[in-house]
Amino acid sequence: MPSDARASFSTSEIIRVLEVFGIGGLKSLADLPAGSRKAAKLVATCVHGSYLLKRRELTNVGLDRIRYASEVHRHAMKQGVPCAPLMTTAEDEPFLIEGPYIYEVQGFVAGHRFTYRHDQATAVGAALARLHDALAGFAASDAAPASNYCRNASVPGALRKIESKATGPAERAVCAALLARYERAASHQWPELSGVTHSDYHPGNVLLDGATVVAIIDFDSARVAPIVSDLANAALQFGLPPVSGSDPARWEPRFNEHCLRAIVRGYRSVRKPPKGTSASIAPLMIQAAIAEVVAPVARKGTFGHIDGRAMLEFVDRKTQRIEEAAAGIATLCG
Repeated sequence: MPSDARASFSTSEIIRVLEVFGIGGLKSLADLPAGSRKAAKLVATCVHGSYLLKRRELTNVGLDRIRYASEVHRHAMKQGVPCAPLMTTAEDEPFLIEGPYIYEVQGFVAGHRFTYRHDQATAVGAALARLHDALAGFAASDAAPASNYCRNASVPGALRKIESKATGPAERAVCAALLARYERAASHQWPELSGVTHSDYHPGNVLLDGATVVAIIDFDSARVAPIVSDLANAALQFGLPPVSGSDPARWEPRFNEHCLRAIVRGYRSVRKPPKGTSASIAPLMIQAAIAEVVAPVARKGTFGHIDGRAMLEFVDRKTQRIEEAAAGIATLCG
């Protein structure tokens, strides 16, 4: 299989996985080309409903990490958070391990993506607050990673690695600008109140029906981190309109002020964030935007299928825009 081809299931795998999870009456199958190309995904429609099947290489994710994510997911469901139903085996395990692979099955939730409506942004912020309330009672285990994008030493390290391989002064200048901006943002103070966070709360992981959140999905990145870091990442992911086209040089970073304000106000309508949250949103947005991109670029030279240099130049423009608007963002989020 070519390295850029999307992973897929064999027929025998599908039959085996459905059998182990006690699911019968298969009617149809549909590929689900979403997320990592290395993770095989499909939707199996059966007599009693539709299910998402997912297969990953165990060496790439780690059993303890998957078990922890499953425990967080299960706890959130029990607390009434809208999530995809987590299917289990006869032994009450949320996964099946066979050979080098680990398989998971969830109930498939039919929902729509975020369309940058004010009422949707309010619902998204409120849903995040309810998730944080639900996870406040979750007992963190040793399997939970404690680091995230905030003041993470790996981010400056990745930028220095990219800079060391730069082929010209312009690329080195972008790396230097991003490093300086990340370190300025990291020098800001923010509320240190920590808890279990989703840590990947973006439009692909929140399904809606109109202005109602019907499911929060993908708990693979759940970890103990400052609570405000989850809210700031949500502000970044839902508060900046999506870009169009495949050329980062043509992308223009913009704010959807209505959505940015609505996300934070929706959160505040459910859960009072700690003092200092508003002023910390912009510095945390900057750190999140840089951290998201530099690791894959340092490792592979690309961000997905996008040239790494072009992507870094866009992130430089985006984070410069956030830094310049920091006071206004704090006002919007107040």
